[in-house]
Amino acid sequence: MKKARYFIPAGLFYLLIFTLSSRNLDIDLPVRGLDKVAHFIEFSCQGFFLSLGYFNAFRFSPALTSVLVFFTGLPLGLLDEYHQLFVPGRTSAVGDVIADSAGIVWGILVYVYLSKRIRGRRRKEGAD
Repeated sequence: MKKARYFIPAGLFYLLIFTLSSRNLDIDLPVRGLDKVAHFIEFSCQGFFLSLGYFNAFRFSPALTSVLVFFTGLPLGLLDEYHQLFVPGRTSAVGDVIADSAGIVWGILVYVYLSKRIRGRRRKEGAD
């Protein structure tokens, strides 16, 4: 049960995504594709938070952990799009899922990069 605490940020962030997806956004976007950028950013954060959970809760290899993060995040993106089918004024699109998937990958990469930098800095400080 202690490991579940590492997933609280990911759970809360997905709750935010779900809440925002439940709103009828009757907005004319000034730039075509801007919604894809929003999906990418949302799911980059989700990928980061899922990475935080998996990398801290389990001691799998980075490659396996990254695959687990991706295949946990992808259904969340699909669920978000499915949910939007039932929200008046919202649409569901394959392009959104692609943007979500790319965002998840980016979130994983950012987490791995930052964690390596932090570990390297800690090792360097320990050596001094």
